[in-house]
Amino acid sequence: MAKRIKKTAYVLCRGGSPLLDGIDREALPRDCSAILGLYPDGISSCRYGCLGGGSCVSACHLAAIRITGDGKPPVIDADKCVGCGLCKRACPQDIIDILNREYIIRPKCSNRDAGKTAREACDNSCISCGICEKVCPAGAVTIESGSPVIDPAECLGCGMCAVKCPRGVIRDIRGIITDEE
Repeated sequence: MAKRIKKTAYVLCRGGSPLLDGIDREALPRDCSAILGLYPDGISSCRYGCLGGGSCVSACHLAAIRITGDGKPPVIDADKCVGCGLCKRACPQDIIDILNREYIIRPKCSNRDAGKTAREACDNSCISCGICEKVCPAGAVTIESGSPVIDPAECLGCGMCAVKCPRGVIRDIRGIITDEE
């Protein structure tokens, strides 16, 4: 009998982008698609980040995802999450991924802009510097569309990319190299 691979949802955003002028988070709808309907380019400097409307929270039948209310992206409770993908389908920004739990090194940014533009949009964005690519001994990391992509089949889990990332975008979900927020 084949062993079932445990999966979990993972949010590809750490937050850190200020709201655009004139936007009051408390006055926004509690639905991310409705927010995008009102603000097609997003509500913060990073147009790729979490909108904070809670569509993912509403979609989860297991209460495995929550929004803390401090403007940060949702937090996944890995002990409750079964990786069903309902939250991923509910997210119009496509910043939730479903991954095998054994993949411990993960990027935490969805910004597709490079360098200066990304840096100006968010305090926690990838700036496409490529250091992660250069230091990966297995060649598992590439920069695609401005963000790191880690090939789980090639990743050794050594965490060198997480250690060397100058912006803290690549995370070790065990908390050994970088603590998960």
